[in-house]
Amino acid sequence: MTHFDFHFDPVCPFAWAASRWLIDQAGTHGASVDWHVMSLAVLNEDQQPDSEGQRRQLDTSRRLGRVFMAAVAKNGTESIGPLYSATGRRLHHAGDEMTPDVVAEILTEAGLPAELAEAMDDETFDEPLRTSHQRSQDALGETGGSPLIGIDGTHFFGPVLSGFPTGEDAAALYTSLVTLAGTSVFSQIKRPAGGPPSFSD
Repeated sequence: MTHFDFHFDPVCPFAWAASRWLIDQAGTHGASVDWHVMSLAVLNEDQQPDSEGQRRQLDTSRRLGRVFMAAVAKNGTESIGPLYSATGRRLHHAGDEMTPDVVAEILTEAGLPAELAEAMDDETFDEPLRTSHQRSQDALGETGGSPLIGIDGTHFFGPVLSGFPTGEDAAALYTSLVTLAGTSVFSQIKRPAGGPPSFSD
């Protein structure tokens, strides 16, 4: 059985698109997935944001990352997947601002205590977030952004998806990535990325 490790920042739209594709295909192919939190805020903390929008995104990255670490501390790593799904629906599809009240609702939807939303402003969770992020970089073997995917222990940056693949395209992508991960001499392939995916219903 193929096993995936998926490292994501909850604010990253490319990771969200890839994660929904992976859930669908893992179910179809009987694969297992472990979810791991990385942090674009930690990755970019030595750089000045290019815009006010990027500054807000990185601030949301750090604050949501703290909440995920609080959830892990409270309920273990099995809480990551449900919390990611609930967060993504509100952040990427509904376009909700990640206020403490909204995050409390998300936590409740994910079956977690609403009071964990207080972790958004709790800096004691910064070190666990940094440690979780570093695990993603160590798994890749170099610096990489969101998402990172491990396939039976072989890690890559990506897949970077500009939309939701469906049908034969989704299945072909799955088969291709598993094949590439199993090819020991394969290292990297890249083309210019498209714009971020749109999640409007």
